[in-house]
Amino acid sequence: MQQQQPNPDHMTRVVVALIGVAMVGFIAVTYPALIPALTVALAAFMALALLLKL
Repeated sequence: MQQQQPNPDHMTRVVVALIGVAMVGFIAVTYPALIPALTVALAAFMALALLLKL
C-alpha cells in the first residue's frame, strides 16, 4: 500500500501559524504591556482571514 503524502499547502499553513503563535507568545512574554494591542491585532487578523476565507 502507498502512503498518502501530506498536502504541502496545508503543511505550509500549519508551519506559518505555529511560527506566528510562537512570535506572538514571545512578544507577550517580553512586553506584557502590548497584550491588549496583540489581542486587537489578532481579532482583526481573524476577521480578515474569515472574510477572505484564507
